[in-house]
Amino acid sequence: MITSVVAPDARAPTILIIDDTPANLAIVVEHLEDHGFRVTVAQEGVEGLRRAEFVLPDLILLDVMMPGLDGFETCRRLKSSPLTRDIPVIFMTALADTHEKITGFSAGGVDYITKPFQIEEVLVRVNTHLALCAAQRRLAQQNIQLQQEVAMRHLAEADLQHANDMLEQRVEKRTAELVRTNVSLEQEIAERKHAEGRIIFIAHHDMLTGLPNRILLEDRINQAIAQARRHQHEMVALLYIDLDYFKTINDSLGHQIGDRLLREVAARLQQNVREGDSVARLDGDVYVICLAALTDSNEAALAANKTLESLNLPFAVDGHELHVSASVGISIYPADGIEAATLLRAANNAMNHAKQKGRGTYQFFTASLHEAAQRRMTVTNQLRQALAHGEFSVYYQPQVNMESGQIFSAEALLRWNQPGKAPISCVDFIAIAEETGLILPIGEWVLRQACAQLKRWHDGGHPTMRVAVNLSARQFFQPNLTDIVAQVIEEFGVPVAALELEITESILMQPSHDNMTILKQFSGMGVQLSIDDFGTGYSSLAYLQHFPIHALKIDRSFVIEINHDTHDSAIITAIIAMANSLHLKVIAEGVDQVEQVDFLKAHGCVAAQGFFYSEPVPAESFAQLLEQVTLLPNTDRKVDQATSQTQPKKGHNGARHSS
Repeated sequence: MITSVVAPDARAPTILIIDDTPANLAIVVEHLEDHGFRVTVAQEGVEGLRRAEFVLPDLILLDVMMPGLDGFETCRRLKSSPLTRDIPVIFMTALADTHEKITGFSAGGVDYITKPFQIEEVLVRVNTHLALCAAQRRLAQQNIQLQQEVAMRHLAEADLQHANDMLEQRVEKRTAELVRTNVSLEQEIAERKHAEGRIIFIAHHDMLTGLPNRILLEDRINQAIAQARRHQHEMVALLYIDLDYFKTINDSLGHQIGDRLLREVAARLQQNVREGDSVARLDGDVYVICLAALTDSNEAALAANKTLESLNLPFAVDGHELHVSASVGISIYPADGIEAATLLRAANNAMNHAKQKGRGTYQFFTASLHEAAQRRMTVTNQLRQALAHGEFSVYYQPQVNMESGQIFSAEALLRWNQPGKAPISCVDFIAIAEETGLILPIGEWVLRQACAQLKRWHDGGHPTMRVAVNLSARQFFQPNLTDIVAQVIEEFGVPVAALELEITESILMQPSHDNMTILKQFSGMGVQLSIDDFGTGYSSLAYLQHFPIHALKIDRSFVIEINHDTHDSAIITAIIAMANSLHLKVIAEGVDQVEQVDFLKAHGCVAAQGFFYSEPVPAESFAQLLEQVTLLPNTDRKVDQATSQTQPKKGHNGARHSS
């Protein structure tokens, strides 16, 4: 159907968009139509040429990079046609170099919009060029009218004076109209400049706090470095600031309170810097201060102390008195790097070290931190390859009834079998797996291996066997954990009650609706729950009463000192008595000596695991242990007080450090 072309002042302006990317078309069409424009589209150059001659739009938005006929050639053909040569063309492109822009203007384009674009910029540029075209048309019409009037004056010589008077009046009127048009154009240009300024501000600032973002921060850091380089003996310092426990405030009081607190922190940081320094917010609760023109690294330490002291003061936000602290990492130019990106990485590594040192403090970047960061990256890559290439295995350490000597359960312990090396526990990689999130696929792999092995034990004549699998905090709080566990249990067809999940006291130390819900879901499924390394996390009796826990595992650090440290012996006695009063099973970890066995049995603890019975072994060796009627002490390995002190300590997913 052919629609008639209405004069521009009698209808909404029509915009033709020529772009081969549907996502770009959808975004631009929606916003232009929302602002009252008529929009038609074409997805390649030839189609765009035909549609332009058919529709005769008021303005064309033209993509540069298109298959077949590119934007530049399309524009040249538009300008060569009498029907379309006067239609303004605005290029849309991700290309930002000067040569490409010169090519576009040479082809006949009037402006450029750079991708990814802000829709406000698109609207400003479209309105500006539509206004310019309208003004040009008015001026052209006025020139034609003036020429006609001059011709009439020559033809009507008899009434020349009257015609001159009329002409002057019309000239005055046209001049007034031109003045008004110029004023309107100046206003439009001013609005366009304001919009462009707003776009520039948005691109370089954090919208929540108004502080510079990473782009502007890096520019200011490089400026400070350039100045320091000119003055030779000057230094530049970066303070990388991460708020401690901000997530707790955000989760408990809501994001509105959290956002207001972030603005208050920004304001306080700005109050404590010099005029030439810069404060920026990178993301979340991370801020960076750039200290320029320093002469001594001690000035950076003083600034860090001042920052920590100011943040330790309470914040009043919507009737709440909020307390936060921060961990600060410091990097120095030129000692720690000569570019902004390098200094930021160094300061970030130092901040992470400050958190590990206990939070609420600052740390300078050192070469060892760089080496640690490089090692983390190397181990992360190796872990990804290990999971993909099947380099992990699961060892099992028996849990024994000390009265009967029978094995009733096995703890699944992760090992990494690097090519050409002995199997290693996860002491060297589990923290990195936690940081990177690789613990989630690795943890699920361990769970699946343990349940598959449990099924084989049951089918092999040991139907009462159980298996214990450790859960890290990162795994415990993943949204779909209960679904994963239920799916694995169903897939391998093992009894739910035969699976025990070991959690740390740190999870209980964070009482919340979420972790209570997760624990109750597991308990409701029939999965057994135990607290690993009990006694080291300062759990209260109230927690044990409220959480659906089935067993406590006494930490090996207490078991080692039985008969040597009366304090530790008293703690073990109290833990056993408390657990028995709450009807909880007690398992002692790290049992190495017969004296420890005698003490534990005498005080009511009948379950244990440790080198006294067996070290962690592969599934094949564990099957041989199951064939014994009772598990005798481990005589293949001499276990005395010296080896007890070096018995490996367990990490996440039950991995133990090799002794």
